[in-house]
Amino acid sequence: MKKIISILTICFLALCLVGCGSNDDKNDDVTTVTWWVHQENSWNIAHQELADAYMATHENVKIEIEIFPYDDFESKVQTSLINGEGGADIYEIWGGWGIDFAPTGALLKLDDELANKIMAESYAPTYGALVANGGLYGVPCEFNTETGGLLVNYNVAKANNIANPVPATWEEMIANAKAVSQLDETKDVLKGFDFVNWDSVPYLFLSMILQQGGEYLVSDNEINVNTEEAKTAFETLTNLVLVDGVSNLEGLTGGSDMEGYQQLYAGRCLYVPRGPWSVAEGVNTFELALGEDFGYVELPWWSGNVAYVVENGWSIAGNAKTAHPEIVNDFLNFVYEDENMLKLNVACSQIPSKRSIAESDEYVSQMEYVKPLLSILDEAEFIGFFNTDRLKEAVNDAFVNYCLGEYASVDDALADLNVTLNSIFE
Repeated sequence: MKKIISILTICFLALCLVGCGSNDDKNDDVTTVTWWVHQENSWNIAHQELADAYMATHENVKIEIEIFPYDDFESKVQTSLINGEGGADIYEIWGGWGIDFAPTGALLKLDDELANKIMAESYAPTYGALVANGGLYGVPCEFNTETGGLLVNYNVAKANNIANPVPATWEEMIANAKAVSQLDETKDVLKGFDFVNWDSVPYLFLSMILQQGGEYLVSDNEINVNTEEAKTAFETLTNLVLVDGVSNLEGLTGGSDMEGYQQLYAGRCLYVPRGPWSVAEGVNTFELALGEDFGYVELPWWSGNVAYVVENGWSIAGNAKTAHPEIVNDFLNFVYEDENMLKLNVACSQIPSKRSIAESDEYVSQMEYVKPLLSILDEAEFIGFFNTDRLKEAVNDAFVNYCLGEYASVDDALADLNVTLNSIFE
């Protein structure tokens, strides 16, 4: 009897092991792909929801999202793409990085059908940096613009007796900004128009050149800012700091615990020009009421003419070295579907790259504050096929150095800037 019981026990254990082996085999049928994104709470929730929606209809695929602080994320993504080893299967990338990596073969080429759809249905400036070698190397998620929108702190305006906090003209905006500005370090600093940040100085500089009917891009590989239009634009911006005193250099030289738009939400600024993405932080992080505590309105055009440049914004791309190109391409097609693009852009406070979604009633009803921008999207020009980080660094350095007195004249500053900008193409 004991022998019989022992034999039965062994058989039972064997069956259990067989069952476990079957589960392992089933798990082996699931393909795991990794997706690298940068840390931003509302965005990360949207990314996970997108991955979950895909996995719900693709039970044999598991998307593992890895989140990194932005500074680490940028260097990590670029290092992995340069080395061509390790890294992720899918990347959230700043569109401008495509200029460095699409031509080298580091990014996965989209299938022709998806690429043709994107180029037919999306605003042209949203994918220009992702085009190379006759193909497209990523899905543009947003129409990225840092020009055209203006954050206004209504509480600061009220406390400083500003009767019309929403300016109708550039001159009215600067007058209001001068009326509230208090930059004495011994007192509570209050900035009237804090445009001094990584994006706004370069974008305003280039847009002011265009607003005068000038150009800065001579050809695909040459920039010229030794022009009267560039001189006027540069003087206008530097005078806002040196003469009008509506901001200081803190946004580019450091020393603050918060960026300009965050300072606005903390009651330290009246006006800050930023993209619509910044609104979410005012509502979610600072717990302010849009329309009551602050507003997002149209930035008055300096010359009265609508003219500005944009670069590719956030995009999603595949790694050319992925072991699962079919899955990655399929996921990128999934991302571009109307429902998914709509949810992603609303959750991330972005303007969709896809024209039909940006112009849809469903999108506008959920993102009413972007209305001032929607009517000018077709006026935007693509900034150019070059490394925009290097352009911004060059313009910002020239701006800061001139304001600090390191140049004898605007002409000297622009002459140096011209040389630095054209080194981008070398």
